[in-house]
Amino acid sequence: MSLVDLDISSLEVGAVFKIENLFFKADESKADQSMSVIEEIYQFMILNPDITIEVRGHTNGAPPEKYCNQLSTARAKTIADRLYAKGINSNRITYKGYGKSQPIASNSTKSGRKANQRVEIKILEIGKQFVKDQHIVQILFRLA
Repeated sequence: MSLVDLDISSLEVGAVFKIENLFFKADESKADQSMSVIEEIYQFMILNPDITIEVRGHTNGAPPEKYCNQLSTARAKTIADRLYAKGINSNRITYKGYGKSQPIASNSTKSGRKANQRVEIKILEIGKQFVKDQHIVQILFRLA
């Protein structure tokens, strides 16, 4: 199943989707090999004009905190900028880097560090429904 195949009626404000197949080289914020994933996010936004999202960047825990915050923000901004450039209005997309503050796996293993280095999309608004609290429904979603 792809992002564009989601049933909008099943989405909840606050839902978070981990974006798979989004690749960055080490210490870079360019996502040149991930155009099909960005296109899929774009199509999702076009098909759902009442949705507002936050693009959320994360890093593993190895580098210093300041560096992780800068890199995760740059990566989230890269995805948001690509969507803006394709015509999605900037009032529908925000971006934020969370650095290494929200790991989903242990940073003591290579696979854990790889899992923590990710980009997510959080649903902020569906029509007039807004995020009311910081509780996040974690939904891991594999993009084809």
